[in-house]
Amino acid sequence: MTSIRRYLVTLLIALLTLTSFLAALQSYRLSSAQAQKLFDDDLKALAASVLAPYLPDDPHSTSTLAEANAIQLWQGGQLVYHSAQTPETLLSAADGYSEQNFAGKRWQTFRQSIDDLTVIVAQPLQDRLALSDQVVLASIYPVVLSLPLQALLIWLLVGRGLKPLLELTRQLTQKKADDLTPLQLEQTPTELDPVLSGTNQLLVRLDDAFAREKRFAADVAHELRTPLAVLQVNLHNAQQRWQDAGLADPDRIMPALQDGVSRMSALIEQIMLLNRTNPAHFSAKLQRLDFAALCREVVIDLYPQIERRHQQVALEGDELVWLDGDAFALKLLVVNLLGNASKYTPEHGQIQLKVVQDGQKARLLVEDSGPGIAAEEYSRVFERFYRVGGDRHQSGQPGSGLGLAIVQDIALLHQGTLALGRSALGGLAVTLELPLCH
Repeated sequence: MTSIRRYLVTLLIALLTLTSFLAALQSYRLSSAQAQKLFDDDLKALAASVLAPYLPDDPHSTSTLAEANAIQLWQGGQLVYHSAQTPETLLSAADGYSEQNFAGKRWQTFRQSIDDLTVIVAQPLQDRLALSDQVVLASIYPVVLSLPLQALLIWLLVGRGLKPLLELTRQLTQKKADDLTPLQLEQTPTELDPVLSGTNQLLVRLDDAFAREKRFAADVAHELRTPLAVLQVNLHNAQQRWQDAGLADPDRIMPALQDGVSRMSALIEQIMLLNRTNPAHFSAKLQRLDFAALCREVVIDLYPQIERRHQQVALEGDELVWLDGDAFALKLLVVNLLGNASKYTPEHGQIQLKVVQDGQKARLLVEDSGPGIAAEEYSRVFERFYRVGGDRHQSGQPGSGLGLAIVQDIALLHQGTLALGRSALGGLAVTLELPLCH
């Protein structure tokens, strides 16, 4: 196939020519049948008129050979023969065609006189009109009846002509987020060649752009981690020497510097995690895992941090909750939720996790007794780098505003949903729903 347009035009012209020929052929056959009937009736009437001299001399005698038509035969002013429905009076006073009324009908008459013989034949106008209608309908019916067939054939031919476009659409819709390989078609029509070429060039540029972005993020992280680590060590040594020298630090400059460096290190790690869990970059390694066991593992890992703040944490729900997911990503999700709950819950506060299987979904509910979030802020806290109250959050805890953005990306990657609400403990309640194993 070199051109969709040429292919469709050629096939449609051939199709319409074929169906029109078949319709005309059928119309010709039906019209011929009606014409033959008309000729047969005329022959019947002619035979009746030829036989008239051999009929009995009774002028009132009739014949059944021409019941549809009316016939009169006059000789020397005497009625020699007339058909069954013809009156005994002269039908037409002049030769040629005329219209007459008799026997309750309107008739088309023809009169011809030769010497003393006069022949008058007549046909009912209603029958003539009916026959004309039949001939016309016989011509139209095949064309009308062929229209559904033409429509079906056109539908099939157009579908075949558009097959390359449908194949291109199928390949595009089935591509995964991380699949940027070029598209390929067995036969590329002329009209689709620029589209296919342009799309493949775009995929190549996107692949290169994503690769550069990944390399950039990795290079930046590597370049920043090393000097930050050195800076932390130097700050620690400087503070130790400051203390050894007995120097006072009433403005707490050194702790402020250490907090800033720690915050910058945490921010870099969060940016790296956000880049890794971006749907455009994330390549999920799905496996069957016990989500309840994963949550228990996270609670154990973060328990020292929770214990330092003298907080109470409880994990309830089902013992086993199986689902398909990426273990690293889901663990990161739970770590962020539980870490946020601990960070923003005051000392001696309460944190509660509940993992249950509800129908075809796994549900995780994380609640705390912290200050919570105002309802009008629910949609904004998932935005990157957004923090309620900015750096002056009432908890006094440092943060980058990326935790919930990472959580939302991971939830979307697993076809899950997140919802925020008011906790029964007085703080924030985060509800996560994930589909179970297929």
